[in-house]
Amino acid sequence: MTRRNRNVVHGFTLVELLVVIAIIGILVALLLPAVQAAREAARRIQCANNCKQIGLALHNYHDTFKALPMAWWLDMTTAVPRLNGHSWGIDILPFIEQTALYTEFNTRLAPLDQFSPPNVAVIGTKLAGFVCPSAPGGTERTYTFNAAPTLPVTATNIAPSDYIVSTGVRGVFANIAYKGNAGGSRRGALGVQTPPALGGDQDTSRLADIADGTSNTFMIGERTGGGQIYNRYVINSEMSAIYGPTNGGGWGDVLNGEHWVQGSLYTGVSNPPVGGPCAINCTNSRGNCFHSFHPAGAHFIMADASTQFITESADPLSIAGRITRAKGEILPD
Repeated sequence: MTRRNRNVVHGFTLVELLVVIAIIGILVALLLPAVQAAREAARRIQCANNCKQIGLALHNYHDTFKALPMAWWLDMTTAVPRLNGHSWGIDILPFIEQTALYTEFNTRLAPLDQFSPPNVAVIGTKLAGFVCPSAPGGTERTYTFNAAPTLPVTATNIAPSDYIVSTGVRGVFANIAYKGNAGGSRRGALGVQTPPALGGDQDTSRLADIADGTSNTFMIGERTGGGQIYNRYVINSEMSAIYGPTNGGGWGDVLNGEHWVQGSLYTGVSNPPVGGPCAINCTNSRGNCFHSFHPAGAHFIMADASTQFITESADPLSIAGRITRAKGEILPD
C-alpha cells in the first residue's frame, strides 16, 4: 500500500499575520519618538554650533574695530536724498568666511529694491550659518521685507535668519520682571544709530560697556525667521499677513537689528500685538519673544561668545536681566 506524504507546509493564517503587523506597529511607535529625539539632538547641536560661530565673529569684529557692530543703523540726508543703513548681519560677513559676499555689498546704499537691487541680491544669498536646522523650511525659506503697507520700501525674496539681536527689554514683560519698577537703562548689548527724525539715537557699544558681565548678557538669541508668524509652533495666518513683512526675518534685513522684547501671552501674539509674561517660544513675532523649535527653550549667544540654552520656564527677571547690559540686576538662581 502506498503511503501519502504527510509533510505538508502550511502558510500563516490571517490572524497570525495581523498579530505580526500589530507587533511591528507597536515597535515602530516605540522607536519613532527615540529616532525623532536623536534627530532633534543633532539639529540642536548644529544650531548651537551656528551660535558659537556668530559669537566668535562678533568678538573678532570687536577686536578689529574696538566696538561691537551696530544692531542696526540708518542714515538719511536731505542735501543728497538717500536712505542708507543695514544691520549686524552684514557687518560680520567677513568674520564668518563670507568676505567675497561682503565685497559685493555697497555699504553706501540700503539693501532695498528701490535703492540698490544688487544689495538685495546679496542679502538674498542663503547662508546655512544663519539658519537653525530645527526651524521649518530650512534655508529654502524666502522673506520679503516691507517697511509699511503705505510706504513703497521693500526688499524682495531675501534669505532667512533664525537669530536676532537682543536690543532691550520693555513694556509688559519688563514690568513683570521688575515687579512694576522697570526704571533705568534697559538696553541690550549691541547699540543702534538713528537719524534725528527717528530719535537721533547714537549708542555705540563696546564689551567694556557691558557692566552686568559678559557671561550674563545676551548679544543674540534664537528667533524663527522668515515671514511666518507662529503662535507657539502653529502658523497664525492672520498675523503673518499683517506683520510678517516687518518681522525682521532676514539676516540682512535692517529690522533684524530691532528687537526690544515686551513678551507675549502664553498662547502667542494677538492682534494688535500686546506684551505679556512669556519671552521664549510663545511666538516669533519681532518685539515680543525669542523663539525656536527646540523643546522647552532656545539658544542665546552671550557677550563672552559662549552659548547658553535658556529654558522657556526661566524666571522673567532671569531673562530680562540677561537682556540688559548695565542695569545691575541680581539674577535668580
